Amino acid sequence: MKLSQLTKIMGLCLPLCLSTVGFAKENNVVPEQKFLVGTWTNTEGENNVFPSEGVYTVKLNRDGSLLPISELKIPHPSWIVLSKDRKFAYVTNETEKGNVTALKVNQDGTLTTINSVKSLGDHPTHATISKDGRYLLAANYSVEPNHAGVAVFPILKDGAIGEAVQNIPFIEGSGGVADRQKSGHAHSATFTPDGKVAYVADLGADVIRAYDYVPNQKAPLKANPALDMKFAQGSGPRHLLFSHDGQFAYVTTEMNAQVTVLKKEVGKYKVIQSENLAARDHEDHKSAAGLVFSPDQKFLYVGNRKKVNEIVTYAVNDGKLTLVGRYSSGGVEPRAFAIDASGEYLIVSNVFTHTVSEFKRNKTTGALTPTRVALQIGQPTDIKFLP
Repeated sequence: MKLSQLTKIMGLCLPLCLSTVGFAKENNVVPEQKFLVGTWTNTEGENNVFPSEGVYTVKLNRDGSLLPISELKIPHPSWIVLSKDRKFAYVTNETEKGNVTALKVNQDGTLTTINSVKSLGDHPTHATISKDGRYLLAANYSVEPNHAGVAVFPILKDGAIGEAVQNIPFIEGSGGVADRQKSGHAHSATFTPDGKVAYVADLGADVIRAYDYVPNQKAPLKANPALDMKFAQGSGPRHLLFSHDGQFAYVTTEMNAQVTVLKKEVGKYKVIQSENLAARDHEDHKSAAGLVFSPDQKFLYVGNRKKVNEIVTYAVNDGKLTLVGRYSSGGVEPRAFAIDASGEYLIVSNVFTHTVSEFKRNKTTGALTPTRVALQIGQPTDIKFLP
């Protein structure tokens, strides 16, 4: 890459080495890795002093330092999902009348656009790929009523996205939180580890809807309400993770800021534990975000936003959670985060402070320590590691 190209990239993606303590000691070096950063982009006239231009590729060096290496200009690529072979990435373009876009991941980590299709809804905020790699599911959140739901797209042999084959609208809300639940709002889509069931979180209706996956049918998703996960009115289920064996499910509920554990019993998930993310029971401390496991699934990391802006860490034992600690995210609005393949580092996207912050993990205790190494990227919303 030419120096002029790198300078242009770094003009909108700046390394912030806030302290020399951030770099790993010689005996803690990790393999060089790359990750992608999704963002909310800003058009001319919008109020953002540090606008993003699309998806960024960043190198995590062996010493823990971060180096931006490329950008792909694309509107509002807020969520990223990678194909199983990591040769393709799919992003949700989170706009009114949204799109989903297919990208080729080149060997050097740079990205090339393949194609883009309408998401059949507004503000697509999350996506997932079926375990057999045949279909992309996009969750259309939609701020306004009547444009939310889940859409299903075939993935073609060249990695391109085909036109949607199914669109399931989410119409009714629970009304529990007046300004958030007047109607349905699809916030995430997640397959069970065996790939047989897709669960779509409806934040507006306080339910995670279950769909049997029937790939050889014209409509690949078939509603199975008997398997729905239901939550208290006003809680707002947002994101879902499964344990490797599928015996446990972990759900963040946004408005009441909890993480809930469900155990599979006779084919259905039932609640066995709920933990408050915030140390204080105050509305300004309640806004659950994403959640990720450590590579060994011994620890779970959960985001909480509003005025606390923390990554809450839990030890996982026999499926249940025990609090390890609450750690400042290093910015405002920790929407999403990811852990590198070695398990040494956790990288956080702090949306409203325009920072991607790095933390060192204690792999024995799960504790986080800020390295004080960060990147300045306009409104970062997602982090996904490449192989």
